[in-house]
Amino acid sequence: MSEVESIVRQIIQTSPAGDDTTIIKDIKTLLSNANSDRLISNVLRDHYTQEVKNIQDCGDMKLVRINGDYSIISNYNQKGLKFFDLKKDILFDYDFIGNKVIDIESGVPNELKDESVESLQEELEQYISEYYNESSYGMVIPHNDGIKVLIVGEKLNDANYYNGKWVSVYTLANDGRFSVVFKIKVHYYEDGNVVMNSVNEKEIGQSTKAQLINDVSRFDNEYELDIMKKINSLNEEKFKNLRRLMPISRAKIQWGRAIGNYKLGQDVAGGRH
Repeated sequence: MSEVESIVRQIIQTSPAGDDTTIIKDIKTLLSNANSDRLISNVLRDHYTQEVKNIQDCGDMKLVRINGDYSIISNYNQKGLKFFDLKKDILFDYDFIGNKVIDIESGVPNELKDESVESLQEELEQYISEYYNESSYGMVIPHNDGIKVLIVGEKLNDANYYNGKWVSVYTLANDGRFSVVFKIKVHYYEDGNVVMNSVNEKEIGQSTKAQLINDVSRFDNEYELDIMKKINSLNEEKFKNLRRLMPISRAKIQWGRAIGNYKLGQDVAGGRH
């Protein structure tokens, strides 16, 4: 790997949620050569098709628009150079530079289909519609080791200077073992930059297909509450010592308050989507 490619990868891996368009523009300005599009596209594709793991800069999933609806790009629904969506029964490719879905094919190959996940997909959609904002999407897909449940939710609120992204990958193994990897990133940038990154992997225990979506809901909620407790703890304990008196108003800066009031998955006004 060249030094230039390594730098581009670091920039993309550490970029704020939902900021691909700005990052692409900035990298192209820095590189200023004819091969920049290919390099950036390859790095972005690799970034969004790595397995999501309990490492901050390893693995991600991308929420994409298809004919007014959403779908997901990930390691788990990749078939060759394309991605599949079982609910929509399509294969598609993605133009990472143009930030758009391309080359849509109707009909997912039969070997990718599994009738047993259709009802689970309906349950997942109902759960997401109730507890996530409208810029969210979920998939239930058969996988080598059982079933994967993928969820990506975004809130891109430039008007109020914050962006956020929730990624969760649940695995129900064939022997009933149940696990999850969470990746959460929130960026607040009104007066400076504050970024919250949270990555966690859990071996939850046992589950079944009948209980799967209920368990997804339960552990999503537990993780969200855990994050909020930690943020409140930072605000009241760690960040408290960073507060300083302003020279004129003598008012204290409440570090982290904006993030502390932000509830992941909650639908709030003013988003970019």
